[in-house]
Amino acid sequence: MFIAQMLLCSAIAAKCVGVEDETGLVSNVSACEKRIEEMVSDAREIMPLFVVVHVDCKEVDGISI
Repeated sequence: MFIAQMLLCSAIAAKCVGVEDETGLVSNVSACEKRIEEMVSDAREIMPLFVVVHVDCKEVDGISI
């Protein structure tokens, strides 16, 4: 199981924000990468002063389906 994460930073606001997918876990890396693409697109619309500096599909241990 994987969860999508990204880090957004703004030089203007002088801060960074970590975002983790609230829709839940996905079963494989491919689905996680697709979710990251959606999150990045949404972030660019919602937070235009921030730049995506890192994305990751974090494997969540101990969870099985």
